[in-house]
Amino acid sequence: MKYTEYDSDVKLCTDIHKKYGKSFYFGTRLLSEDEQDATSVLYAFFRYPDEYVDTYYKDQSQKGIALQKLQDFSLLWQKTYDGEVVKHEDTTLVAILRSTKYVFDTYKIPFKYSQDFLKSMIQDVTKDRYSSYEDLREYMYGSASVVGMMMCYILCFNDERFINDEKFRSTVLEKASLLGEAFQMTNFLRDVGEDVHDRGRIYIPQRNLERFGVSETSLAQKNVTSSFVNLMQYEISQTRQLYRDAEEGIRFLPKRAGRGIFVARVLYGNILDEIERNHYDSLTKRARVSFAKKIILTIYALIKFSYGKK
Repeated sequence: MKYTEYDSDVKLCTDIHKKYGKSFYFGTRLLSEDEQDATSVLYAFFRYPDEYVDTYYKDQSQKGIALQKLQDFSLLWQKTYDGEVVKHEDTTLVAILRSTKYVFDTYKIPFKYSQDFLKSMIQDVTKDRYSSYEDLREYMYGSASVVGMMMCYILCFNDERFINDEKFRSTVLEKASLLGEAFQMTNFLRDVGEDVHDRGRIYIPQRNLERFGVSETSLAQKNVTSSFVNLMQYEISQTRQLYRDAEEGIRFLPKRAGRGIFVARVLYGNILDEIERNHYDSLTKRARVSFAKKIILTIYALIKFSYGKK
């Protein structure tokens, strides 16, 4: 994004994206420079409140701090979006909000998406179990689906179909929502152990735990039982179906953007493969895709995308 007065803000956001969103950052390097910048700004905007939740969540006495920080973030964001010049002791926060305002204005991203996202972040502090997938999906809409939908406004910025054809735009947004959901579920399955032990959270629906005979005690004790393996196989299968359902939407994107998102989809989807290679142990291990493998997967994804086999 060419706005010299905020170059340092964008650089700061890019550094945050590069440090914390490795697989997604790697995939988005195939986007145009403007798209990369806008994506990094949004990533930093998402990351900040997410850090509030993770930092203060586990200690019950600290949850109030997390909620207060989220509320302060929401208020500062509203003021920034409304055009106020916000001052705060956290200059990084101010820089992120300032550049996010520019991205929202430039790409005409609906403000409600950011409200839905922050609502889910607050829910992350107040809720740590989900009875059903439908229950979880409501949370994921704000935590992940709207992220994919925001990206559509960036990637389809100059696409006349997206701008003028409501049916086309609706289809693209629907598929982007599914891809965001798939990314989020991949995170959940990779981080089962960390979520239970470090944050006291269980995102896998309670009904699925009961269906496969996996108790919360067993999760807390890091028992990779046959029941847990069966559960993970089921969840991975469901998540892969989400990826398949979402992929149709990638072909609607402008070619360069579609190529970049397809690479990100392949890299992120490979995390599921790594979980399988770890014998479904996401309680004591964290599935990672090595840099060398990312290179190989990127080449594979580019070839596959170029032949239209998305």
